[in-house]
Amino acid sequence: MEQHRPLGRGLEDVSRVFLSQGAEEPAPPPPLPPEPAGPKRTARPLPRDQSVASPTLLRPVERVTRPQVVAALREYEGALEEGLRGIASDVPCGACGAIDLLAIDRASQLAIVDFDTEPGDELLVRGLSHADWVIENVPNLRNMFRGLAINFSLAPRLFLLAPRFSTRMMSAARQIERIRIDWIRYQVVESPGGTGILFERAVADPSA
Repeated sequence: MEQHRPLGRGLEDVSRVFLSQGAEEPAPPPPLPPEPAGPKRTARPLPRDQSVASPTLLRPVERVTRPQVVAALREYEGALEEGLRGIASDVPCGACGAIDLLAIDRASQLAIVDFDTEPGDELLVRGLSHADWVIENVPNLRNMFRGLAINFSLAPRLFLLAPRFSTRMMSAARQIERIRIDWIRYQVVESPGGTGILFERAVADPSA
């Protein structure tokens, strides 16, 4: 299982996706009045505009809905990882429930994306059951995605998204070696430009 690298000081592991844009464009300025007749005078040059961009205020949103997360994942490919693109959503898996999003990474490896809107250990069980279903149904998936280049010889990756992860869940996942798990925390924020969602890879301490 891949070691989780700590979140850097920069924004390399952070994706910000705006779900809606509510700002309106400012109205154009009124036309200037005509210059008065008479001899022209040399005008003194005006000082150069030294305007500085004002900071953007972000306000955390307490609750996030499943449609908000689904909309972000469907509309903005690569939000979780560069080159990761979705190929199907709400894939039924019998008693295991539906896979939230099925995707392919840059190496043509199949990836399962499951998420919860509330912290809970059940997400790990659901994701692993989906991975097992995919492994057991490779022939059906080959037919379903016949036109796509997918390396079915590799076990599927598993992306788990939640606002937070418990220490117990992360400890249990350390014993899993066959499946690579990527832990992604997300938070919905509001700004003057609209509502956005932030994705970031979980740090070593999931409760932080």
